[in-house]
Amino acid sequence: MRSRELYRDPDLNLGRIARKMSLPARRVSMAVNRVHGVSVSQYVNDFRIRAACQALVNMDEPVTRLMFDCGFISKSNFNREFLRVTGTNPTEFRRRSRRKSEAVATQPTLFVSR
Repeated sequence: MRSRELYRDPDLNLGRIARKMSLPARRVSMAVNRVHGVSVSQYVNDFRIRAACQALVNMDEPVTRLMFDCGFISKSNFNREFLRVTGTNPTEFRRRSRRKSEAVATQPTLFVSR
Protein backbone atom coordinates (compact mmCIF):
# COMPACT_ATOMS: atom_id res chain seq x y z
CA MET A 1 0.00 0.00 0.00
CA ARG A 2 2.70 2.44 1.05
CA SER A 3 5.62 1.68 -1.26
CA ARG A 4 3.53 1.48 -4.44
CA GLU A 5 1.10 4.19 -3.28
CA LEU A 6 -1.88 2.04 -4.21
CA TYR A 7 -4.11 4.30 -2.12
CA ARG A 8 -3.84 7.01 -4.81
CA ASP A 9 -6.05 4.90 -7.10
CA PRO A 10 -9.56 6.40 -6.73
CA ASP A 11 -11.08 3.05 -7.77
CA LEU A 12 -9.25 1.08 -5.07
CA ASN A 13 -11.63 -1.03 -3.03
CA LEU A 14 -11.63 -4.28 -1.07
CA GLY A 15 -12.20 -6.38 -4.20
CA ARG A 16 -9.24 -4.86 -6.04
CA ILE A 17 -6.97 -5.20 -3.03
CA ALA A 18 -7.97 -8.84 -2.61
CA ARG A 19 -7.32 -9.56 -6.31
CA LYS A 20 -3.87 -7.92 -6.12
CA MET A 21 -3.07 -10.13 -3.13
CA SER A 22 -4.72 -13.24 -4.63
CA LEU A 23 -6.79 -13.66 -1.49
CA PRO A 24 -10.52 -13.78 -0.78
CA ALA A 25 -11.95 -10.34 0.02
CA ARG A 26 -13.41 -11.56 3.30
CA ARG A 27 -9.98 -12.73 4.46
CA VAL A 28 -8.38 -9.38 3.59
CA SER A 29 -11.16 -7.49 5.36
CA MET A 30 -10.88 -9.62 8.50
CA ALA A 31 -7.07 -9.29 8.56
CA VAL A 32 -7.13 -5.50 8.21
CA ASN A 33 -9.78 -5.24 10.90
CA ARG A 34 -7.92 -7.56 13.27
CA VAL A 35 -4.46 -6.01 12.76
CA HIS A 36 -5.38 -2.33 12.38
CA GLY A 37 -8.78 -2.15 14.09
CA VAL A 38 -10.43 -0.35 11.17
CA SER A 39 -12.31 -1.22 8.02
CA VAL A 40 -10.48 -1.53 4.71
CA SER A 41 -11.89 1.79 3.51
CA GLN A 42 -10.71 3.54 6.68
CA TYR A 43 -7.30 1.89 6.31
CA VAL A 44 -6.97 3.13 2.72
CA ASN A 45 -8.31 6.58 3.62
CA ASP A 46 -5.77 6.89 6.45
CA PHE A 47 -2.99 6.58 3.85
CA ARG A 48 -4.77 9.10 1.64
CA ILE A 49 -5.15 11.59 4.47
CA ARG A 50 -1.48 11.24 5.48
CA ALA A 51 -0.51 11.99 1.88
CA ALA A 52 -2.91 14.96 1.81
CA CYS A 53 -1.43 16.34 5.05
CA GLN A 54 2.06 16.13 3.63
CA ALA A 55 0.94 17.84 0.41
CA LEU A 56 -0.92 20.57 2.30
CA VAL A 57 2.23 21.43 4.22
CA ASN A 58 4.67 21.17 1.31
CA MET A 59 2.69 22.39 -1.71
CA ASP A 60 0.63 25.43 -2.63
CA GLU A 61 -1.81 23.50 -4.83
CA PRO A 62 -5.54 24.02 -4.21
CA VAL A 63 -7.05 21.61 -1.68
CA THR A 64 -9.32 20.09 -4.35
CA ARG A 65 -6.37 19.20 -6.58
CA LEU A 66 -4.55 17.59 -3.64
CA MET A 67 -7.70 15.71 -2.74
CA PHE A 68 -7.86 14.13 -6.20
CA ASP A 69 -4.10 13.44 -6.27
CA CYS A 70 -4.44 11.51 -3.02
CA GLY A 71 -7.18 9.24 -4.37
CA PHE A 72 -10.41 10.83 -3.19
CA ILE A 73 -13.23 11.35 -5.68
CA SER A 74 -15.67 13.18 -3.41
CA LYS A 75 -15.00 16.41 -1.55
CA SER A 76 -17.53 15.50 1.13
CA ASN A 77 -15.84 12.14 1.77
CA PHE A 78 -12.42 13.81 1.81
CA ASN A 79 -13.55 16.46 4.30
CA ARG A 80 -15.28 13.87 6.53
CA GLU A 81 -12.23 11.56 6.54
CA PHE A 82 -9.82 14.47 7.03
CA LEU A 83 -11.77 15.59 10.09
CA ARG A 84 -11.91 12.00 11.42
CA VAL A 85 -8.14 11.54 11.14
CA THR A 86 -6.82 15.03 11.98
CA GLY A 87 -9.60 16.62 14.02
CA THR A 88 -9.72 19.67 11.73
CA ASN A 89 -10.49 20.63 8.14
CA PRO A 90 -7.83 20.78 5.38
CA THR A 91 -7.70 24.57 5.14
CA GLU A 92 -7.27 25.00 8.88
CA PHE A 93 -4.66 22.22 8.94
CA ARG A 94 -2.63 24.00 6.24
CA ARG A 95 -2.93 27.36 8.01
CA ARG A 96 -1.84 25.94 11.39
CA SER A 97 1.03 23.97 9.84
CA ARG A 98 2.35 27.04 8.07
CA ARG A 99 2.06 29.13 11.20
CA LYS A 100 4.11 26.53 13.10
CA SER A 101 6.73 26.44 10.33
CA GLU A 102 7.02 30.23 10.36
CA ALA A 103 7.39 30.27 14.15
CA VAL A 104 10.19 27.70 14.02
CA ALA A 105 11.95 29.58 11.20
CA THR A 106 11.94 32.86 13.14
CA GLN A 107 13.26 31.44 16.42
CA PRO A 108 16.89 32.26 17.13
CA THR A 109 19.39 29.45 16.87
CA LEU A 110 21.12 28.69 20.14
CA PHE A 111 24.82 27.93 20.08
CA VAL A 112 26.45 26.11 22.93
CA SER A 113 30.03 27.13 23.55
CA ARG A 114 32.52 24.56 24.71
